[in-house]
Order: sequence, then C-alpha cells, then structure tokens
Amino acid sequence: MEMTKLTIDDLKSFVKLNEVMNVSDTAIQLSMTQSALSKRIQAMEKELGSQLISTKNKRHLVITESGDVLYRYAQTILTQFGLMEDELEQYRELKKGTLRIGSIPVMSQFGLMQIIDEFMTKFPQINISLEETEGEQLLTQLRSDNFDLGIIRDVQSNLLNRSQYEFIDLDTDELKVVLPVSHSLAKEKSLTINQLVDSDIATLQPGSGIYEIVNELFNEAGHTPNIRFTSTHIETLIKVVANANRATFLFNNSIKDLPRDQFVILPFTKPIYSNLQVVYHHGNLSQAGKRFVDFLINSKTKTTSD
Repeated sequence: MEMTKLTIDDLKSFVKLNEVMNVSDTAIQLSMTQSALSKRIQAMEKELGSQLISTKNKRHLVITESGDVLYRYAQTILTQFGLMEDELEQYRELKKGTLRIGSIPVMSQFGLMQIIDEFMTKFPQINISLEETEGEQLLTQLRSDNFDLGIIRDVQSNLLNRSQYEFIDLDTDELKVVLPVSHSLAKEKSLTINQLVDSDIATLQPGSGIYEIVNELFNEAGHTPNIRFTSTHIETLIKVVANANRATFLFNNSIKDLPRDQFVILPFTKPIYSNLQVVYHHGNLSQAGKRFVDFLINSKTKTTSD
C-alpha cells in the first residue's frame, strides 16, 4: 500500500479551515492566497481519494464525513508533532553552555559527587563547573548570578528572598555534639545547650550555617558561647576537640566515620534538623539546569527508597 504524502503544513491548513469555516479568511490567517489554499485542499483530496469539503453552497462551507475523519486524526497528529518538537528543542538546548554549580562542602558527605559523575556520563554534552565554597560566599555568588544553582543548607538559604528563588529539599541531616571520650559530658545520652555553657567551643566559621545555629542556641538559652576556635575544615575541628574539654557541633553525615574509641557523638535533647537544598532563581534556570535538578532529585529519592 502506497504511503500518503500529506505534509504537516497540509494538516495545519485543514485544521485551520475547520476552525474558521471560510476559505478566504483561512487563507489570510495562513498568509497565503485563496487560490493557493484551494489548490492545497484539492491536492489533499486527490491524494486521499476522498472529498473533504463541499462548496455547493458558496456562502456556507461544509466539511464532509471524510473531512471530519481527517480533522480528528490531524488534530492528534499535530498535537504529537508539537510534543516531539518541544522535546527535541529541549535536547538542542541541553547542548548549549556550561552549568555553573556552587555548593557548600558537602559533596562527598551526601554522595553528590557520585550523582554528578553519573549525570555527566548520561549527558556528556553538558559542561559542569562545580565550585565548593562557604555559605556566605555562595549566597553572594547566587545573588550575582555567578552560579546557575546552589546546593546549600536551609539555615543559609533562608537569607534569600523567597519570592525570587526556588527552594527544593534534597536531604535532611541532624546536628550533633562531638566530644572527646574524656569529656565530662561524654557519658550523657543527649545534651541541652545549658550543659555546654562551661565547655570551650570549636566551630565552623561564620557563614557556615553551623556557626549561626550555635550562637542562636546559646542566645536563646541566655548565654554567650565560649567560642575559642573557628575553622573552615571539619578535620581541623576534630583535631582541636580531641583530648580536650572542648565540644564542636557538626551534622551527622559529616561525622559518621569518626572513631568511636576517641569521640562521642551525642544528639540534642530536642533534636535539631537542617535540610540540604537546591536553590536557583525563578525562571532563570536553563534546560540543562532543569535536567540536572530533576536528575539530582530522582537520584536522591532512589537512594532513600533503596
């Protein structure tokens, strides 16, 4: 059976004619002459071997039963064709530019680097520029549009204007107190902030999110934290705390591998949680960025369910 050689433009013309029900007005809307439109319809009728319209009544266009059949299928075909064009356009856009990602130093703790590697394998045409930085600097870069999206904790992203940004939760983590086994509070099951008033505190630097949480906890309890040491590196904090009457505060995912013969990890009596989030400007995310966010969320969801 020989294939029918109708074109997408043929179908679009016939659907428009069905909507307007006037050859002259349809031709104007299609930016073609009435004669050209009439010839197109006649060619379609010849191709299909069926009369599509009746012009017996010069004042009133009539669509035949065969024309109704073509109209129904033409609508379906054009809808599917439009969806195909949209999806192909998305893939074309995926090939453009570089995706700039800023993240606080949590990539290894949450398995995000592995997810990024998997994404780059699946979409090798997308270039990714990844920079790990502290929360304060990350917020500045986001506001300046130097990053397409950021991976940051909610205690930091709360400083952004919620009407201008999208916030998507990726993971939840609990803040813990880390003590050396020799600490006077090491035998406790959980701690309140009041129990830590006499301890020297080591913490991540301002802008880390943890520093801000620590200060807020002590202030709410009516105390000033005895912060004796700050650092940008978790490993340094752990060394500072070891074998001293000091305490530090870190999220659980970053301290899972601490040697338990040297350190005690205790929860707060009233647990403190924080969400890791993907943050980006409303309406500014590229097709590559949207694909990355979807991939990241699906990967984290799959990991959680497994």
